[in-house]
Amino acid sequence: MNEEFSLEDVLIILRRRMLYFLAPIITIVPIGLVIIMLLPPRYTAFGKILIDSQQIPQAWVQSTVNSYAEERIQKIKQQVLTRSLLLEIAEKYQLFPKESGLTQSERVQRMRSALDVNIIRSNSRQKRNADNTIAFTVAFTDRSPSKAYQVANEFMTLFLSEDVRTRTESASTATEFFTQESTRLASLIDQTEARIADYKAKNSDALPADLNLHQQSLLRAQQDLANTQSQISITEEDLSSVQTQIATYLSGSAGQSGPAQQLAQLRTQLATLRTEKTDSHPDVIAAKEQIRALQSQLQPSPAIRKLRADLADADQALRAARAKDAPDEAEITLLRKQSAEIREQLSAQFAREASSGSSDLVLAQMQSRMDMDSNRLEQLEDQETDLKKRIADLQDAIARTPTVERGLAALTRDYQNIVNQYDALKSKQSAAVLSENLEGDQKAEKFSILESAQRPDKPTKPNRPQLAFLLIVASIAIGAAFAFLIELLFSSLRGRHHVTALAGEPPIAVIPYFAAENARRGALAFMRKPKTA
Repeated sequence: MNEEFSLEDVLIILRRRMLYFLAPIITIVPIGLVIIMLLPPRYTAFGKILIDSQQIPQAWVQSTVNSYAEERIQKIKQQVLTRSLLLEIAEKYQLFPKESGLTQSERVQRMRSALDVNIIRSNSRQKRNADNTIAFTVAFTDRSPSKAYQVANEFMTLFLSEDVRTRTESASTATEFFTQESTRLASLIDQTEARIADYKAKNSDALPADLNLHQQSLLRAQQDLANTQSQISITEEDLSSVQTQIATYLSGSAGQSGPAQQLAQLRTQLATLRTEKTDSHPDVIAAKEQIRALQSQLQPSPAIRKLRADLADADQALRAARAKDAPDEAEITLLRKQSAEIREQLSAQFAREASSGSSDLVLAQMQSRMDMDSNRLEQLEDQETDLKKRIADLQDAIARTPTVERGLAALTRDYQNIVNQYDALKSKQSAAVLSENLEGDQKAEKFSILESAQRPDKPTKPNRPQLAFLLIVASIAIGAAFAFLIELLFSSLRGRHHVTALAGEPPIAVIPYFAAENARRGALAFMRKPKTA
């Protein structure tokens, strides 16, 4: 049913259904007023906590706690409202008697409802997203005024202690983190330094810093090699000349009466004498003695042969020691010294035999010279081999230097990056230590009690006048709704507007209702319907 009620219709309905309108009001208002008067009083204690700014300028000491004050307040509120802590406070101040029969969850819920935290902000215009929180209030409501302000002060103390704990813990955590990272990077620096040292040790012959020295050494070695090869050529020529001289001397050529020619002549004479004389003849014996003397002159003595064999063995051992992959310099020095001593002994033996006449002086001198040239040639050839090996090593080191330089540069770059990180981390660690000291000395931003909670003098709840006013308004609304509901259930003709809505045409005339003189007055008179036509 789609009906529109005019003011006239409303007045008609109220007049007709006055009893139904007044019945809820008469019933609800007295009962509600009794309930309102019986509601227990509740007291609220308020305390105010001020947010003090950092005492030392942040440009000098930066705090590690960068969250806004409002955010910290909300976090601390959640920490304070934990179940175990609320139950502990309730037990401490006996907020809920045992006979109340409340469960722990109900107690926790009531305490959370009784605690109220309101943030106070400044009115000054600041940058966008800036925190303008300057203080906040902590309120607790309870039936007992003494317990209300005691619990409120307890919560204020918890807010202060939690703020100090969280800030100090945050600063300590930052310091501990930077300390651990500094230790880790210091260990990494040591490992990298060890890697660099090991790399340099493995490539000590091809380090970039020694490149110029290697190039200069290579140049000198090449020059020494050229000089050695020149000396080898000279020595070979000299040795060849001595060998020619010995051969010439022995053959007796070039107009010389050499031992070989004399030996041949004596052997011819001996053969002639044997045809004429016996072997016991003095001339034959003399010829044999002369032949043996010449043969002894032409052949080296046993001492010289032994010294030559020892010298050959010593030179062979020296060459073998030099040819090793990892030559032992001490061994080479010892073998070289032994070879030099044998040469001196050989020269001395030649001199003794020449002076004693046991050998041909000229031949002995030429043989000594030939031995000296041979020994010198061997030394020069060994020196040439050493120089060629050194040149090859230097060339290899110079060729490997760019590769070694790249590897060393990579290690050095990693080392420098780690050192830079370490220096930056040490700087942050120092700042974290300062921040931790700042928090420990209570010089950073902190909470301080501006007004402690006081014992309330009068209850804050319930507001009985306000509740009574709301009760009367609600009862009137309920009465009106009840009257309109009855009107809709027992609908009847109300007035001209209703007639017009039903008939679709306005009435010709409206005759007001005239009550009879003996009609009953009062509440029933209002229930009579007006007549319309």
